[in-house]
Amino acid sequence: MSYLWYWPDGGWDFAAWKARQTWESVVSEQSGSAEPLPLLAGRSPEERLAGWEQARAGWQSVSAEILGSVTDEPPATMSWEYLGDEFVVSPPAPGHPYAMRRLRYLLTREEWGYAWLLTPTDAIEPRPAVIALHQTTASGKAEVVGLETTGNTSHVRYAAELAARGFVVLAPDAIAFGERQAGHANARYRSAEEFFAAHPDGSVMAKMSFDVSRAVDLLEVVPQVDGRRIGCIGHSHGAYGTVFAMLGEPRIAAGVASCGLNLLRRDPSPHRWWLQTALIPRLGLYAPAVQQTPLDFHHWLALVAPRPLMVVAGTRDAIFPDVGEARWLDQVREVYRAYGAEQSFVRWVFDGPHAFPPAARHHAYRMLTEALRLSES
Repeated sequence: MSYLWYWPDGGWDFAAWKARQTWESVVSEQSGSAEPLPLLAGRSPEERLAGWEQARAGWQSVSAEILGSVTDEPPATMSWEYLGDEFVVSPPAPGHPYAMRRLRYLLTREEWGYAWLLTPTDAIEPRPAVIALHQTTASGKAEVVGLETTGNTSHVRYAAELAARGFVVLAPDAIAFGERQAGHANARYRSAEEFFAAHPDGSVMAKMSFDVSRAVDLLEVVPQVDGRRIGCIGHSHGAYGTVFAMLGEPRIAAGVASCGLNLLRRDPSPHRWWLQTALIPRLGLYAPAVQQTPLDFHHWLALVAPRPLMVVAGTRDAIFPDVGEARWLDQVREVYRAYGAEQSFVRWVFDGPHAFPPAARHHAYRMLTEALRLSES
């Protein structure tokens, strides 16, 4: 897996970005602690939930500061159009046949998003939908729908597998991937310089979250979709994309994040977030003492509660190695327990590398089926 952003030569100069910054770093009680601090206090469930609810707004504010803001605004009305012909895929029985169509939809008044829409052909009533976010791969959306033919991609064809289970699935390109790469005619941004000229106080992660919200807007007007039942799933780049999309978009009812997060304080390559990519550059203002960051991934995951969330981790994942036995995830479960939703937070640990294995995918699909109330008839 390469962390180079798909802009020319990586396209990102953190030092130049930092030299232009006027943002003042924020601090919290987490700042300076090498260990993730407890999220809950109090003895009774009522006290613990009340304490978290009181603290929640503060952590949301800190998160918003770290991510920054993009200047994009959604279009007044969602506009979208199909590109090319429809074709039907017939998966092995007992899967549902589904139609695939490539489309574009407005992210802003000046920018289009590109995606594959997979719709079961036997859909009669509007049904649940899932947004399938791809991993770090130049082909973007092509991989998750099964159109990528190079390398071993069988473990990340979850868009195709979910459509065969009866979901409507939208598989979009993330910024700088697929049809949104710098060298593609459809790209809005040709370089990191162009992006940060347009969004001087933003981050690529904030832009990714914004774009997924526009994907939700699109699904709400697709006639085959029940807009009250929308989920999100992703591996690696798509995993943290799912988490931050859920933070920014309350209409996402459930999510699955496979092999894509790590406690910042235990991350073997924390600079992945600000130096190797432009994902969350403000985190780099706390380097080299990453323990000075005012929040960590246990805060971000807890802010998703009580919506159903599954975290998949491999014990031999060399990229994100600190998840399998991490006690900090137990703190996230405690927040879910305070809401009376302990079963809605699922940690699926397997003995393996950076991958999304069949057993984990099966469990993830079952979770989405239950959380989004998909009839399997």
